Amino acid sequence: MTGISKGRGLVRRHKGKIVFSLAVFSSLIAAGSVCLWMMKRWLYKQQMKLTEQHFIREQIRRRFTQTQEDSLYALYELIPVFALVVGRNLDLEELVIALRDKKQHKLDNRTSEDGVSSGISTSVTSSGNLDASRGEVRSKAELWNELKSKSLVKLVTVAYTISSLLLLTRLQLNILTRREYLETAVKMAVEKEEKEECLASWWSLFWCEPSGSAAGSAASGTGATAPNKTSYINEQAFLSLSWWLLNRGWLEYETAAQEAVACEFGTSSPRDTLSLEEFGNRLTNVFVYINEKLLKNSQLNQVLLPPNHLELFVLQQTLDPEALGVVQRDSTVLSQLLNETSQCIASSASSIVLESMINECFQYIMGQVEASTSKKKRTGQGYQLAVFSISCKDCCNSVLKSGVVSMDNELLARLDACPQLDDLSASVYSNFG
Repeated sequence: MTGISKGRGLVRRHKGKIVFSLAVFSSLIAAGSVCLWMMKRWLYKQQMKLTEQHFIREQIRRRFTQTQEDSLYALYELIPVFALVVGRNLDLEELVIALRDKKQHKLDNRTSEDGVSSGISTSVTSSGNLDASRGEVRSKAELWNELKSKSLVKLVTVAYTISSLLLLTRLQLNILTRREYLETAVKMAVEKEEKEECLASWWSLFWCEPSGSAAGSAASGTGATAPNKTSYINEQAFLSLSWWLLNRGWLEYETAAQEAVACEFGTSSPRDTLSLEEFGNRLTNVFVYINEKLLKNSQLNQVLLPPNHLELFVLQQTLDPEALGVVQRDSTVLSQLLNETSQCIASSASSIVLESMINECFQYIMGQVEASTSKKKRTGQGYQLAVFSISCKDCCNSVLKSGVVSMDNELLARLDACPQLDDLSASVYSNFG
Protein backbone atom coordinates (compact mmCIF):
# COMPACT_ATOMS: atom_id res chain seq x y z
CA MET A 1 0.00 0.00 0.00
CA THR A 2 2.83 2.30 0.84
CA GLY A 3 4.26 1.87 -2.68
CA ILE A 4 0.90 2.57 -4.28
CA SER A 5 0.42 5.65 -2.20
CA LYS A 6 3.85 6.88 -3.13
CA GLY A 7 3.09 6.28 -6.80
CA ARG A 8 -0.17 8.20 -6.59
CA GLY A 9 1.56 11.04 -4.88
CA LEU A 10 4.24 11.08 -7.47
CA VAL A 11 1.62 11.22 -10.23
CA ARG A 12 -0.24 14.03 -8.49
CA ARG A 13 2.94 16.02 -8.03
CA HIS A 14 3.98 15.61 -11.67
CA LYS A 15 0.48 15.52 -13.19
CA GLY A 16 1.05 18.68 -15.21
CA LYS A 17 4.32 17.47 -16.62
CA ILE A 18 2.85 14.11 -17.55
CA VAL A 19 -0.14 15.69 -19.27
CA PHE A 20 2.15 18.08 -21.12
CA SER A 21 4.45 15.26 -22.18
CA LEU A 22 1.51 13.17 -23.37
CA ALA A 23 0.13 16.14 -25.27
CA VAL A 24 3.48 16.81 -26.92
CA PHE A 25 3.93 13.14 -27.74
CA SER A 26 0.41 12.95 -29.21
CA SER A 27 1.05 16.11 -31.19
CA LEU A 28 4.27 14.69 -32.55
CA ILE A 29 2.54 11.46 -33.56
CA ALA A 30 -0.30 13.41 -35.18
CA ALA A 31 2.11 15.75 -36.96
CA GLY A 32 4.20 12.80 -38.08
CA SER A 33 1.11 11.05 -39.38
CA VAL A 34 0.00 14.17 -41.24
CA CYS A 35 3.49 14.66 -42.68
CA LEU A 36 3.66 11.02 -43.68
CA TRP A 37 0.22 11.27 -45.30
CA MET A 38 1.19 14.47 -47.11
CA MET A 39 4.47 12.90 -48.25
CA LYS A 40 2.64 9.85 -49.58
CA ARG A 41 0.11 12.09 -51.31
CA TRP A 42 2.90 14.21 -52.83
CA LEU A 43 4.74 11.12 -54.05
CA TYR A 44 1.49 9.75 -55.47
CA LYS A 45 0.83 13.01 -57.31
CA GLN A 46 4.38 13.05 -58.66
CA GLN A 47 4.00 9.48 -59.83
CA MET A 48 0.70 10.30 -61.49
CA LYS A 49 2.25 13.39 -63.06
CA LEU A 50 5.16 11.36 -64.47
CA THR A 51 2.76 8.71 -65.74
CA GLU A 52 0.62 11.39 -67.36
CA GLN A 53 3.65 13.06 -68.95
CA HIS A 54 4.87 9.71 -70.27
CA PHE A 55 1.42 9.01 -71.67
CA ILE A 56 1.27 12.43 -73.33
CA ARG A 57 4.74 11.98 -74.85
CA GLU A 58 3.76 8.56 -76.13
CA GLN A 59 0.57 9.99 -77.61
CA ILE A 60 2.52 12.78 -79.31
CA ARG A 61 5.00 10.26 -80.71
CA ARG A 62 2.22 8.03 -82.03
CA ARG A 63 0.36 10.94 -83.57
CA PHE A 64 3.57 12.11 -85.24
CA THR A 65 4.28 8.66 -86.68
CA GLN A 66 0.71 8.33 -87.90
CA THR A 67 0.86 11.77 -89.53
CA GLN A 68 3.93 10.81 -91.55
CA GLU A 69 2.21 7.60 -92.67
CA ASP A 70 -0.87 9.60 -93.66
CA SER A 71 1.34 11.91 -95.74
CA LEU A 72 2.72 8.98 -97.72
CA TYR A 73 -0.75 7.52 -98.18
CA ALA A 74 -2.02 10.88 -99.45
CA LEU A 75 0.82 11.01 -101.95
CA TYR A 76 -0.11 7.61 -103.35
CA GLU A 77 -3.61 8.97 -103.95
CA LEU A 78 -2.37 12.17 -105.60
CA ILE A 79 0.19 10.63 -107.97
CA PRO A 80 -2.42 9.22 -110.42
CA VAL A 81 -3.90 12.72 -110.67
CA PHE A 82 -0.52 14.22 -111.49
CA ALA A 83 0.24 11.40 -113.95
CA LEU A 84 -2.85 12.40 -115.95
CA VAL A 85 -1.98 16.09 -115.84
CA VAL A 86 1.66 15.72 -116.89
CA GLY A 87 0.66 13.19 -119.54
CA ARG A 88 -1.25 15.88 -121.43
CA ASN A 89 1.89 17.99 -121.94
CA LEU A 90 4.50 15.27 -122.09
CA ASP A 91 2.98 12.19 -123.69
CA LEU A 92 5.84 9.80 -124.35
CA GLU A 93 3.77 6.78 -125.29
CA GLU A 94 2.39 8.58 -128.34
CA LEU A 95 5.93 9.13 -129.59
CA VAL A 96 6.91 5.50 -128.98
CA ILE A 97 3.83 4.31 -130.88
CA ALA A 98 4.62 6.69 -133.74
CA LEU A 99 8.18 5.32 -133.93
CA ARG A 100 6.91 1.75 -133.94
CA ASP A 101 4.51 2.65 -136.73
CA LYS A 102 7.37 4.12 -138.73
CA LYS A 103 9.39 0.95 -138.24
CA GLN A 104 6.46 -1.26 -139.18
CA HIS A 105 5.70 0.87 -142.21
CA LYS A 106 9.32 0.51 -143.36
CA LEU A 107 9.18 -3.27 -142.89
CA ASP A 108 5.91 -3.46 -144.81
CA ASN A 109 7.43 -1.51 -147.69
CA ARG A 110 10.44 -3.80 -147.81
CA THR A 111 8.20 -6.86 -147.77
CA SER A 112 6.14 -5.51 -150.67
CA GLU A 113 9.23 -4.59 -152.66
CA ASP A 114 10.68 -8.05 -152.21
CA GLY A 115 7.45 -9.52 -153.54
CA VAL A 116 7.00 -11.71 -150.50
CA SER A 117 3.50 -10.50 -149.79
CA SER A 118 1.89 -8.10 -152.20
CA GLY A 119 -1.34 -8.11 -150.16
CA ILE A 120 0.14 -6.29 -147.18
CA SER A 121 -0.96 -2.67 -146.92
CA THR A 122 1.82 -0.09 -147.19
CA SER A 123 -0.26 2.80 -145.90
CA VAL A 124 0.81 4.63 -142.73
CA THR A 125 -0.86 3.55 -139.50
CA SER A 126 -3.10 5.48 -137.19
CA SER A 127 -0.32 7.61 -135.66
CA GLY A 128 0.99 8.48 -139.09
CA ASN A 129 -2.50 9.46 -140.20
CA LEU A 130 -2.82 11.60 -137.08
CA ASP A 131 0.38 13.45 -137.93
CA ALA A 132 -0.77 13.90 -141.52
CA SER A 133 -4.14 15.26 -140.42
CA ARG A 134 -2.29 17.89 -138.40
CA GLY A 135 0.03 18.69 -141.25
CA GLU A 136 2.88 17.26 -139.13
CA VAL A 137 4.39 14.38 -141.07
CA ARG A 138 7.43 13.93 -138.84
CA SER A 139 10.45 11.96 -139.84
CA LYS A 140 11.93 9.19 -137.72
CA ALA A 141 14.81 11.47 -136.72
CA GLU A 142 12.38 14.19 -135.60
CA LEU A 143 10.41 11.70 -133.53
CA TRP A 144 13.57 10.41 -131.85
CA ASN A 145 14.73 13.95 -131.11
CA GLU A 146 11.38 14.79 -129.56
CA LEU A 147 11.41 11.59 -127.50
CA LYS A 148 14.96 12.41 -126.34
CA SER A 149 13.98 15.85 -125.11
CA LYS A 150 10.57 15.01 -123.69
CA SER A 151 11.71 11.89 -121.83
CA LEU A 152 14.42 13.87 -120.03
CA VAL A 153 12.18 16.86 -119.35
CA LYS A 154 9.37 14.68 -118.05
CA LEU A 155 11.60 12.58 -115.82
CA VAL A 156 13.24 15.61 -114.22
CA THR A 157 9.92 17.44 -113.86
CA VAL A 158 8.28 14.43 -112.23
CA ALA A 159 11.21 14.03 -109.81
CA TYR A 160 10.96 17.64 -108.65
CA THR A 161 7.16 17.67 -108.50
CA ILE A 162 6.79 14.47 -106.49
CA SER A 163 9.51 15.58 -104.05
CA SER A 164 7.79 18.96 -103.67
CA LEU A 165 4.40 17.32 -103.24
CA LEU A 166 5.72 15.13 -100.43
CA LEU A 167 7.31 18.14 -98.76
CA LEU A 168 4.11 20.18 -99.02
CA THR A 169 1.94 17.32 -97.75
CA ARG A 170 4.26 16.75 -94.77
CA LEU A 171 4.13 20.45 -93.87
CA GLN A 172 0.36 20.67 -94.19
CA LEU A 173 -0.48 17.56 -92.20
CA ASN A 174 2.05 18.22 -89.44
CA ILE A 175 0.78 21.77 -89.00
CA LEU A 176 -2.82 20.58 -88.86
CA THR A 177 -2.07 17.69 -86.48
CA ARG A 178 -0.16 19.96 -84.11
CA ARG A 179 -3.01 22.47 -84.23
CA GLU A 180 -5.53 19.76 -83.42
CA TYR A 181 -3.37 18.45 -80.58
CA LEU A 182 -3.00 21.93 -79.06
CA GLU A 183 -6.74 22.56 -79.23
CA THR A 184 -7.42 19.24 -77.48
CA ALA A 185 -4.73 19.87 -74.85
CA VAL A 186 -6.05 23.35 -74.07
CA LYS A 187 -9.60 22.06 -73.81
CA MET A 188 -8.54 19.27 -71.43
CA ALA A 189 -6.49 21.71 -69.31
CA VAL A 190 -9.43 24.10 -69.00
CA GLU A 191 -11.80 21.29 -68.03
CA LYS A 192 -9.31 20.00 -65.44
CA GLU A 193 -8.84 23.47 -63.96
CA GLU A 194 -12.59 24.02 -63.73
CA LYS A 195 -13.01 20.65 -62.02
CA GLU A 196 -10.30 21.43 -59.47
CA GLU A 197 -11.82 24.83 -58.74
CA CYS A 198 -15.21 23.23 -58.17
CA LEU A 199 -13.76 20.66 -55.75
CA ALA A 200 -11.67 23.28 -53.90
CA SER A 201 -14.65 25.12 -52.43
CA TRP A 202 -17.93 23.68 -51.18
CA TRP A 203 -19.59 26.95 -52.13
CA SER A 204 -18.57 26.56 -55.75
CA LEU A 205 -20.35 23.22 -55.88
CA PHE A 206 -23.53 25.22 -56.03
CA TRP A 207 -22.43 26.57 -59.40
CA CYS A 208 -21.47 23.10 -60.64
CA GLU A 209 -24.94 21.63 -60.36
CA PRO A 210 -25.93 19.42 -63.32
CA SER A 211 -28.71 21.77 -64.32
CA GLY A 212 -26.39 24.76 -64.34
CA SER A 213 -23.64 22.96 -66.24
CA ALA A 214 -26.12 21.59 -68.74
CA ALA A 215 -27.49 25.02 -69.33
CA GLY A 216 -23.98 26.41 -69.67
CA SER A 217 -22.90 23.67 -72.08
CA ALA A 218 -26.07 24.11 -74.10
CA ALA A 219 -25.48 27.83 -74.31
CA SER A 220 -21.86 27.36 -75.30
CA GLY A 221 -22.75 24.53 -77.68
CA THR A 222 -25.06 26.69 -79.75
CA GLY A 223 -22.30 29.19 -80.24
CA ALA A 224 -19.54 26.62 -80.78
CA THR A 225 -21.09 24.62 -83.59
CA ALA A 226 -20.69 27.28 -86.25
CA PRO A 227 -17.04 28.13 -85.42
CA ASN A 228 -16.11 24.44 -85.35
CA LYS A 229 -17.69 23.91 -88.76
CA THR A 230 -16.00 27.01 -90.14
CA SER A 231 -12.63 25.88 -88.79
CA TYR A 232 -13.08 22.40 -90.29
CA ILE A 233 -13.96 23.79 -93.72
CA ASN A 234 -11.00 26.18 -93.55
CA GLU A 235 -8.71 23.23 -92.83
CA GLN A 236 -10.12 21.27 -95.76
CA ALA A 237 -9.62 24.31 -97.98
CA PHE A 238 -6.03 24.49 -96.76
CA LEU A 239 -5.39 20.87 -97.76
CA SER A 240 -7.05 21.37 -101.14
CA LEU A 241 -4.45 23.98 -102.10
CA SER A 242 -2.16 21.16 -103.26
CA TRP A 243 -4.27 21.46 -106.43
CA TRP A 244 -2.01 24.36 -107.39
CA LEU A 245 1.18 22.29 -107.44
CA LEU A 246 -0.52 19.42 -109.28
CA ASN A 247 -2.07 21.61 -111.98
CA ARG A 248 -0.08 24.85 -112.23
CA GLY A 249 3.00 24.97 -110.01
CA TRP A 250 4.75 22.02 -111.66
CA LEU A 251 4.90 24.00 -114.91
CA GLU A 252 7.68 26.07 -113.32
CA TYR A 253 9.73 22.89 -113.04
CA GLU A 254 8.87 21.90 -116.61
CA THR A 255 9.97 25.27 -118.00
CA ALA A 256 13.27 25.15 -116.11
CA ALA A 257 13.81 21.52 -117.16
CA GLN A 258 13.22 22.39 -120.82
CA GLU A 259 15.83 25.14 -120.64
CA ALA A 260 18.39 22.92 -118.91
CA VAL A 261 17.80 19.90 -121.17
CA ALA A 262 18.06 22.06 -124.27
CA CYS A 263 21.39 23.40 -123.01
CA GLU A 264 22.86 20.00 -122.11
CA PHE A 265 21.31 17.69 -124.73
CA GLY A 266 19.85 19.98 -127.39
CA THR A 267 22.71 19.68 -129.87
CA SER A 268 23.15 15.93 -129.36
CA SER A 269 21.67 13.47 -131.82
CA PRO A 270 19.85 10.35 -130.60
CA ARG A 271 22.56 8.40 -132.46
CA ASP A 272 25.35 10.03 -130.43
CA THR A 273 27.15 7.72 -128.03
CA LEU A 274 27.60 8.56 -124.36
CA SER A 275 29.06 6.60 -121.50
CA LEU A 276 26.96 6.19 -118.37
CA GLU A 277 29.27 8.61 -116.58
CA GLU A 278 28.96 11.24 -119.32
CA PHE A 279 25.18 10.94 -119.29
CA GLY A 280 25.18 11.24 -115.49
CA ASN A 281 27.34 14.38 -115.62
CA ARG A 282 25.03 16.05 -118.12
CA LEU A 283 21.96 15.10 -116.10
CA THR A 284 23.66 16.46 -112.97
CA ASN A 285 24.04 19.82 -114.72
CA VAL A 286 20.30 19.81 -115.44
CA PHE A 287 19.50 19.30 -111.75
CA VAL A 288 22.03 21.92 -110.68
CA TYR A 289 20.48 24.46 -113.06
CA ILE A 290 16.98 23.92 -111.67
CA ASN A 291 18.23 24.01 -108.09
CA GLU A 292 19.92 27.34 -108.71
CA LYS A 293 16.92 28.81 -110.49
CA LEU A 294 14.06 27.69 -108.24
CA LEU A 295 15.33 26.28 -104.96
CA LYS A 296 18.03 28.78 -104.07
CA ASN A 297 16.27 31.94 -105.26
CA SER A 298 13.23 31.80 -102.94
CA GLN A 299 10.96 30.64 -105.76
CA LEU A 300 9.50 27.66 -103.93
CA ASN A 301 6.44 29.48 -102.63
CA GLN A 302 5.19 30.29 -106.12
CA VAL A 303 5.63 26.63 -107.10
CA LEU A 304 4.02 25.01 -104.06
CA LEU A 305 1.30 27.54 -103.20
CA PRO A 306 -0.89 29.84 -105.31
CA PRO A 307 -0.21 33.58 -105.21
CA ASN A 308 -2.68 35.66 -103.20
CA HIS A 309 -4.66 36.83 -106.20
CA LEU A 310 -5.24 33.23 -107.36
CA GLU A 311 -6.21 31.65 -104.02
CA LEU A 312 -9.92 32.15 -104.72
CA PHE A 313 -9.51 30.62 -108.18
CA VAL A 314 -7.93 27.49 -106.68
CA LEU A 315 -10.64 27.21 -104.01
CA GLN A 316 -13.27 27.47 -106.74
CA GLN A 317 -11.70 24.42 -108.40
CA THR A 318 -11.65 22.32 -105.23
CA LEU A 319 -14.58 23.31 -102.96
CA ASP A 320 -18.30 22.97 -103.40
CA PRO A 321 -20.34 26.22 -103.42
CA GLU A 322 -21.47 25.89 -99.80
CA ALA A 323 -17.95 25.32 -98.45
CA LEU A 324 -16.60 28.11 -100.66
CA GLY A 325 -19.19 30.47 -99.18
CA VAL A 326 -18.10 29.57 -95.64
CA VAL A 327 -14.45 30.28 -96.43
CA GLN A 328 -15.30 33.58 -98.12
CA ARG A 329 -17.22 34.69 -95.03
CA ASP A 330 -14.49 33.71 -92.58
CA SER A 331 -11.03 32.66 -93.73
CA THR A 332 -9.18 33.44 -90.49
CA VAL A 333 -8.02 29.87 -89.91
CA LEU A 334 -7.04 29.39 -93.56
CA SER A 335 -4.98 32.59 -93.47
CA GLN A 336 -3.17 31.46 -90.32
CA LEU A 337 -2.37 28.06 -91.81
CA LEU A 338 -1.21 29.58 -95.10
CA ASN A 339 1.03 32.11 -93.36
CA GLU A 340 2.78 29.43 -91.34
CA THR A 341 3.16 27.15 -94.36
CA SER A 342 4.57 29.99 -96.46
CA GLN A 343 7.12 30.77 -93.76
CA CYS A 344 8.15 27.12 -93.60
CA ILE A 345 8.52 26.87 -97.37
CA ALA A 346 10.52 30.10 -97.55
CA SER A 347 12.96 28.91 -94.88
CA SER A 348 16.39 27.64 -95.82
CA ALA A 349 15.54 24.37 -94.03
CA SER A 350 12.88 23.50 -96.60
CA SER A 351 15.23 24.24 -99.49
CA ILE A 352 17.90 22.02 -97.96
CA VAL A 353 15.39 19.22 -97.39
CA LEU A 354 14.09 19.46 -100.94
CA GLU A 355 17.63 19.40 -102.33
CA SER A 356 18.30 16.25 -100.31
CA MET A 357 15.17 14.64 -101.74
CA ILE A 358 16.13 15.68 -105.27
CA ASN A 359 19.57 14.15 -104.74
CA GLU A 360 17.83 10.93 -103.69
CA CYS A 361 15.77 11.11 -106.90
CA PHE A 362 18.93 11.55 -108.97
CA GLN A 363 20.55 8.51 -107.35
CA TYR A 364 17.41 6.48 -107.99
CA ILE A 365 17.22 7.60 -111.63
CA MET A 366 20.84 6.76 -112.33
CA GLY A 367 20.38 3.34 -110.72
CA GLN A 368 17.34 2.65 -112.90
CA VAL A 369 19.06 3.91 -116.06
CA GLU A 370 22.15 1.83 -115.37
CA ALA A 371 20.07 -1.30 -114.80
CA SER A 372 18.09 -0.66 -117.98
CA THR A 373 20.99 0.20 -120.29
CA SER A 374 23.10 -2.72 -119.07
CA LYS A 375 20.64 -5.01 -120.82
CA LYS A 376 21.31 -3.30 -124.16
CA LYS A 377 24.14 -3.90 -126.56
CA ARG A 378 26.98 -1.46 -126.03
CA THR A 379 28.26 0.70 -128.89
CA GLY A 380 31.98 0.98 -128.32
CA GLN A 381 32.40 2.37 -124.81
CA GLY A 382 28.88 3.69 -124.37
CA TYR A 383 25.26 3.72 -125.44
CA GLN A 384 23.36 5.73 -127.97
CA LEU A 385 21.40 8.63 -126.53
CA ALA A 386 18.28 6.97 -127.93
CA VAL A 387 18.86 4.09 -125.49
CA PHE A 388 19.08 6.54 -122.60
CA SER A 389 15.84 8.15 -123.80
CA ILE A 390 13.95 4.86 -123.62
CA SER A 391 15.48 4.17 -120.21
CA CYS A 392 14.31 7.57 -118.97
CA LYS A 393 10.81 6.88 -120.27
CA ASP A 394 10.68 3.55 -118.43
CA CYS A 395 12.08 5.13 -115.29
CA CYS A 396 9.41 7.82 -115.46
CA ASN A 397 6.73 5.14 -115.60
CA SER A 398 8.14 3.49 -112.48
CA VAL A 399 8.29 6.84 -110.65
CA LEU A 400 4.62 7.49 -111.45
CA LYS A 401 3.69 3.99 -110.33
CA SER A 402 0.95 4.17 -107.72
CA GLY A 403 -1.07 1.65 -105.79
CA VAL A 404 -2.76 2.64 -102.55
CA VAL A 405 -3.24 -1.01 -101.61
CA SER A 406 0.27 -2.28 -102.31
CA MET A 407 2.17 1.02 -101.87
CA ASP A 408 5.27 -0.43 -103.53
CA ASN A 409 6.72 2.64 -105.26
CA GLU A 410 10.44 2.36 -104.53
CA LEU A 411 11.23 6.04 -105.05
CA LEU A 412 8.43 7.17 -102.74
CA ALA A 413 9.64 4.79 -100.07
CA ARG A 414 13.17 6.23 -100.35
CA LEU A 415 11.93 9.82 -100.25
CA ASP A 416 9.66 9.11 -97.29
CA ALA A 417 12.64 7.68 -95.37
CA CYS A 418 14.81 10.73 -96.03
CA PRO A 419 16.18 11.72 -92.57
CA GLN A 420 16.24 15.45 -93.41
CA LEU A 421 12.53 15.31 -94.21
CA ASP A 422 11.80 13.58 -90.89
CA ASP A 423 13.81 16.22 -89.03
CA LEU A 424 11.89 19.05 -90.69
CA SER A 425 8.57 17.34 -90.02
CA ALA A 426 9.47 16.87 -86.35
CA SER A 427 10.45 20.53 -85.96
CA VAL A 428 7.16 21.68 -87.51
CA TYR A 429 5.10 19.22 -85.46
CA SER A 430 6.77 20.17 -82.18
CA ASN A 431 6.65 23.93 -82.75
CA PHE A 432 4.13 24.54 -79.97
CA GLY A 433 5.18 28.17 -79.64
